[in-house]
Amino acid sequence: MSQKSSLYRTIEILKDLNEGKKLCINTLANYYDVAPRTIQRDIKLIREIFGDFLSKEGDCYQGHKKVLLDELLHATDLMTLANITNLFDITNKQSLISVKTDKLIKNSMSVYDFKSKPFEIIKDKELLKKLEHAIKFNKELYIDYKANNKIVERYFYPYRIVFLNENFYLVGVNVSKNYFEPLRIALIKDINYTTKGFHKTKDIEQFIDSMQTPWAKFGLKEKVVKLHINSCIAKYFKLKNYLPTQKILKEFDNGDLELEYRVTDFKEVEELIIKWLPNVKVLEPLALNEMVREVLFRKLEGTELT
Repeated sequence: MSQKSSLYRTIEILKDLNEGKKLCINTLANYYDVAPRTIQRDIKLIREIFGDFLSKEGDCYQGHKKVLLDELLHATDLMTLANITNLFDITNKQSLISVKTDKLIKNSMSVYDFKSKPFEIIKDKELLKKLEHAIKFNKELYIDYKANNKIVERYFYPYRIVFLNENFYLVGVNVSKNYFEPLRIALIKDINYTTKGFHKTKDIEQFIDSMQTPWAKFGLKEKVVKLHINSCIAKYFKLKNYLPTQKILKEFDNGDLELEYRVTDFKEVEELIIKWLPNVKVLEPLALNEMVREVLFRKLEGTELT
């Protein structure tokens, strides 16, 4: 039975694919002692990062060309890979990236200067190991969590570790209050396993797959948000999806855009709107327009809630 983390497993699968091996979902699941859908998520992640270099036959995958990292990885991907290896101390434990890849990373880092790293550094590696174990074996946790400058305690069903807004979150169910909750991992001070287990529910797992921000609310119907974007900033929205649900509804002759987002909570787009004012206008709903006005007023008055 494999005791490797999801990160180790994914990189090992990538290495095997890069060597031309034919890998089958069920065989990998048995080898790593995980569910087939876990391996499917690993393959999906590999394809998202490295592009479509795999051919599929049934439940088996094989690379139709080698993953030449200097071809498929852009600078930001290299930076992410470099930070992942630093975050988990991978290079100190075993060689998970080739000499060529390591050299490529170093060469790119000598050219690019990233002022904002892709994610925060998590120093407590043992905490991550405990979280991975609890998620894998559906163990209830007792968590000490720093919120509003004080330590609060909660019983928690951990579903997954999710990367959102440049931070890592533990997402799952706050058993104490019976609602879905994202917990910033950097603010988790201590965890302990309880004697209880739990069963993951499909609706929560599907919600986690669709999460766009830490402010997404489980169980709420999606709201449609429409924005008018002035031409002077339109290019930024055309080059980058600020949320996965971003959709261009109309391009005007003068270069303006009309965009649509689907959110479960207006707070998901609040920061985006305020960032681009006064070149963004809320078309609908009116309630969002009023909320943005109130937030701006609190900022001006210095009374914004934290």
